[in-house]
Formats: sequence, C-alpha cells, structure tokens
Amino acid sequence: MGGWNAELAIWLGILLCGGLMVVFRDWRVTLPALLAVYLILGLLFSRLPFVPQDVALGPLHLSFFGLAKVVTGLVVVGILALTALSRRWIHLPDGASSTDEVLAARLRWAARRVRTVPPGLRERLAAYLLPTSTLAVLIAVTYTFAILYPVVRTPALPANPLWFYVDLSWYWLALCGLFNVLFAQEVQEVCIGLLLCIVSADLLYTTLSRSVGLLAIGLLSTVSILLALGSALLSVLFFLRLQRWRLPSAEEMD
Repeated sequence: MGGWNAELAIWLGILLCGGLMVVFRDWRVTLPALLAVYLILGLLFSRLPFVPQDVALGPLHLSFFGLAKVVTGLVVVGILALTALSRRWIHLPDGASSTDEVLAARLRWAARRVRTVPPGLRERLAAYLLPTSTLAVLIAVTYTFAILYPVVRTPALPANPLWFYVDLSWYWLALCGLFNVLFAQEVQEVCIGLLLCIVSADLLYTTLSRSVGLLAIGLLSTVSILLALGSALLSVLFFLRLQRWRLPSAEEMD
C-alpha cells in the first residue's frame, strides 16, 4: 500500500507541474514547475525495478541514473532562468534604431492599440476558462490514452500499479509539451515544450528498453542542454530585435 501511495504522489506531482505549465506563461511559474518535473522524474526513475538504487540520501534510496536527470534539470533550468533575468541588463547601444522606420512605426502603433483596448467581460471570462478547459481536456485525453492504448503496461509484465502511472506520466508530459510548443508566445516557451517532450520520450524509452544505457543518458542530457543554450541565444536575439523596433515583449504585453 505504501508503494501505491508513493507512485500516486509521484503522478500527482507530475500532473500538478504539467498543469502549471499549461495554464501559466510567466517564467517565474513555469521554470520552477519544470525543475520540479526533473526532480520528480528522478524519484520515478529510481523506483523502476531494473534501475539499481545505489545512492542513499537519508530515508530516500535513489540511483545515479535518477540523479543524472536531476542534474540535467538543474543545468537546463539554470540556463533558462539566467536568460530570463538577463533581459533587465540587455540594452541596445545608444543611437541604435531600426533601418525600416515605417515598418517599425506601424508595428508600434499596432502594439499600442492592442494594449490600450481594455479587456471586457467576455475576454476576461475567456482568459480564465480557456486554460482551465484545456487542462481538463488534456487530463481526460491522458487517462483515455493510458487506459485504451497502454504502451508500458503489457500483459507480459507482472501486475504493478507503477506501470499504469508510467503510462500516465509519459502521455501527460508529451501532451503538455506539444501544447506549449503549439501555443507558445516566446522562444523560451517553445523550449519548455520541447524539453517536456524529451523527458517524456526519455521515460518511455528507458521503461521499454528495461535498461540504463550510459550513451542514452549522455545523449539526451546533451540534447536538452544544447536546446536550452540555443533557446537562450534566440531569446536574446529576439529581445534585442524588439528593442530595436521599440516593441513590447509578450511578458510586457501581459
């Protein structure tokens, strides 16, 4: 019964973190939620029966494989957090302006028009109901896929609630990642969505292969870190372009 409660707590943690990244767009919410996903996955990987628990941290028995995922998450989230914080200190040199002043003026006029329109009751209601209804739909789709199309939970495996929660977790992370990619407003949101898809594929691959490969660990960790670095570079370049045209970012628009 204790194992069931632990696995249910892991699934609820992943569900909560994914829900935060679906509903909210502020990096102060999404980045801690992303870090929590890596921490929870470190616990989940350590509970897989074929992963040796060779690290003891008080009452917790973890694995080097799970700790590697946690370290990857710390590095990735650290890169994204530094990128978001660096916007306060990044500025164009004095005198730098757009070469196409006509286009820049039109864009600034459109941005001011969007910002000056006060949100009505319908807009406020839609802003509240749309993320909530989307979250409910994603949860329902996750449970439907995990029950009707189980990938990890097969008759060949011994009966264990862990496999059902693994199916729920990788489906949920993949759907949340795709949602963030499709409805992203900034480069960093696209990166967060892709990172969720990567950890979902990592969880599925590790569970299906029933093994822990050092090559796979290094490859997926390297891809995640390179993705975060590429996202940081593109975010800075995009932010500088907005400054050059004197346009507000998505964060400032909110």
